Amino acid sequence: MASKIWSEAEESQLLSALTSTIQSPMWNAEQGTFNPSYVNYLQGLMAVEFPDAPIEDFHIKTKITSWKQTCKIIMNLIHAPGFDWDPTRHEVVAKDDVWVAYLQDHPQAKMAKGVQFPQFNDWCLCFVRPNP
Repeated sequence: MASKIWSEAEESQLLSALTSTIQSPMWNAEQGTFNPSYVNYLQGLMAVEFPDAPIEDFHIKTKITSWKQTCKIIMNLIHAPGFDWDPTRHEVVAKDDVWVAYLQDHPQAKMAKGVQFPQFNDWCLCFVRPNP
């Protein structure tokens, strides 16, 4: 399985298709998850939009897993003391000393420091389950 370098247009289309899937029968509202066939559905949509770009199911699964992990890291950050979400810059913000202390125990969160995430709201629609 070869890795895939996604174009901005491909990522945007996949995220758009994923968020629209929440409104379809592919979404299991009771469990807050996608039905198992959703990847095949998304792959079909991507093939129509990008017929010359071979996007396999494992590419889609890998991209969605990456988005979920990043979304979880951001959610953990913005719920930690001293952190906040800047909705204008689409970025996690905190003072430098807060970052330093947090990164000592959570080194994987370094990827979010100083990075803008304009897709974050859409990721939340797809991956963050509302509290009952």
